[in-house]
Amino acid sequence: MTLIQVKPRLAPSMDASGRTLGGGLRRSVCLAVLAGMTALVPLAASAQTAPDTTAKSAHPMLDRFEKANTTHDGHLTQAQAQSGNMPMVAKQFGAIDTDHKGYVTLQDVRQFMQARHANHKGQGSATPPG
Repeated sequence: MTLIQVKPRLAPSMDASGRTLGGGLRRSVCLAVLAGMTALVPLAASAQTAPDTTAKSAHPMLDRFEKANTTHDGHLTQAQAQSGNMPMVAKQFGAIDTDHKGYVTLQDVRQFMQARHANHKGQGSATPPG
C-alpha cells in the first residue's frame, strides 16, 4: 500500500480587483493586524485582574459583622461577637439588644453606635457653667 502525501495549497491574497498582492504588502498587513492585537492584550489582562484585597474596605463594620456571623443569618449572638473580633459589641451586647432577642442585627449595632456617637458629641460641645 502506497501512501500519497498531499500538501494543502494556500490561495494567494487578492485585492478588490482580483490582482494578487505582493509579499511585501501582505507582510505589512499582517504586521499591522498583529500590532493592533498586541495593543489590546494589556487591556484584556487588566480586565481580568482580581480586585486589590490589600485595600481597606469602605465598610469595615459590615465586613467584621459578616465574618463574625458564622451562621450567616444576620443575627449576631454574644458568643459570635466575642469569638468574631467584635469586642465592643460583645461588651455592650445587653445595651445593643434592647428587645432582648438574644441576638443583634447590623442595624441594631449601627443604631447603638450612632446614639453613642451623638451622646459623646453632645457632651463635648456643652459649655461648662460659670
